[in-house]
Amino acid sequence: RQERFIARVLDALSDPRVTHEIRSIWLSYWSQADRMLGQKIATKFNVKANM
Repeated sequence: RQERFIARVLDALSDPRVTHEIRSIWLSYWSQADRMLGQKIATKFNVKANM
């Protein structure tokens, strides 16, 4: 279930209208709420961005 949630968040953060600053703010929010979740989202986003 968490993987599906991460996939939805990644899709939203990958939208071209989302600036780097907004993306960083959201990653910070997720990390504050759940450190492991924030780390997973950031890691997967970096992997996706580098593809």
